[in-house]
Amino acid sequence: MAIPRESLILLSGVPATGKSTFGRYLAREHRFAHYDLECHPRGWPHPELKATWDTSRQTFVAQLRKLHNRVALDWGFPVRCLPIVKELEAQDVRLISFDGERRRARVVFQERGGLDLSDFDVQIREIDAAGYPKTLDCVVVHALLDSGAFLDPKAIEHKVFP
Repeated sequence: MAIPRESLILLSGVPATGKSTFGRYLAREHRFAHYDLECHPRGWPHPELKATWDTSRQTFVAQLRKLHNRVALDWGFPVRCLPIVKELEAQDVRLISFDGERRRARVVFQERGGLDLSDFDVQIREIDAAGYPKTLDCVVVHALLDSGAFLDPKAIEHKVFP
């Protein structure tokens, strides 16, 4: 198994299922630029790209490709932002949807703090109402196992880059 020399992916899906952990793994082990889109500026290798992200996803992706061979965008996007995700897909960004045992994900979300637990509940209701991930053209990774354990990053890697 080899990760392509050029790769641009969007890690999305259920909150607290390991998206950011996997993004950091890709950065550490495979020299991906990891952009945590929800943590600007500290989660952006090039925070100056934020204005471009806000105005043109096409230009944003073009700039990323000039700066990096491999990029992992990390964004548990709200359902209302699907048009933005479609813009990214039109630029050949591969969508990876993280899923998992929802009760355990809720506990992990609560334990890490920072956001109200109702934010998790609303996000899950919206994801389910939209039929995600089945209605998306994406690779689905069941990263938070029924046992409550997280899937090993190497195993996720094999699912994302078969």
